[in-house]
Amino acid sequence: MLIAEIETGTRYRATAYATETDYGVVLVDRVVWMPVDMLGEPFGRLTDAQRDRVINQIVAVLRGA
Repeated sequence: MLIAEIETGTRYRATAYATETDYGVVLVDRVVWMPVDMLGEPFGRLTDAQRDRVINQIVAVLRGA
């Protein structure tokens, strides 16, 4: 499962590499893969639009855009 770190403070705002959510800002440079059996309680879920935006941002970072 892909896990996104969410900054809940006010340091970060939505940018080309960060997506605003109801929970805080998803930072695409802090998305990690973890096995499902290592996860604890879920904090929240992204909407389909937010998930698609984060995926597009990750692809842009990997391509060096």
